[in-house]
Amino acid sequence: MDLQHALECVNLVPLFRSLPQKQKEEVAKLIVQHKYTKGTIIYMAGDSVGHFLILEAGQIKISQVAANGKEQLLKVMQPGDFDGESALFNGNQRNVTATALVDSNICQIEQDAFQALLRSSSQLAVKLLAIMSKQISELQEEKTIASTTDTTGKVAKYLLETSAALGDKKFKLPIKKKDIATYLGTTPETISRIFKQLVNDGTIASAGSVVTILDEDALVDLV
Repeated sequence: MDLQHALECVNLVPLFRSLPQKQKEEVAKLIVQHKYTKGTIIYMAGDSVGHFLILEAGQIKISQVAANGKEQLLKVMQPGDFDGESALFNGNQRNVTATALVDSNICQIEQDAFQALLRSSSQLAVKLLAIMSKQISELQEEKTIASTTDTTGKVAKYLLETSAALGDKKFKLPIKKKDIATYLGTTPETISRIFKQLVNDGTIASAGSVVTILDEDALVDLV
């Protein structure tokens, strides 16, 4: 993976984006690219964390097994999302499973290599601590804002992100609507109602699990 491509991955992560160019390049030199086909399990609950993942392209499902033995969807990673930041600083185990919903490209940084970089550059370590402190405050503000976003806006955002990840305005939903409901913190009935309303408004077309975005601007306005 060439340095410029690796830098593009680095710039996807807020933790690294604010670093000086020289320090970004030091981080970029640690990146290794991996490609996963649809349905591939990237890691499982119980695995050692070991590395930090940046999703460059595709979609990844983060899930866990509930007490009743059923899979529970926790998150759908979109391009630009990252996972395992704790791996940069400790050796915890995964408590969730990650699966590629579509063909996906990942930029990966190994824990040992990153920690060696921190030990060799105290300036980088101090800079990262300052950035992380700032991000904690920003995340608290974002959480307050997100709690006021209506469900229709969340569905619109999910459809836009999925369309972007698949590179097509007509696509098959990578997960079932009931799982979308779980992911967005609502009920399957609400999801069905919102899809029906979007169809009636001429914003999307929907046939089973296949969705076609007819009016992208209208979806954007809902977010």
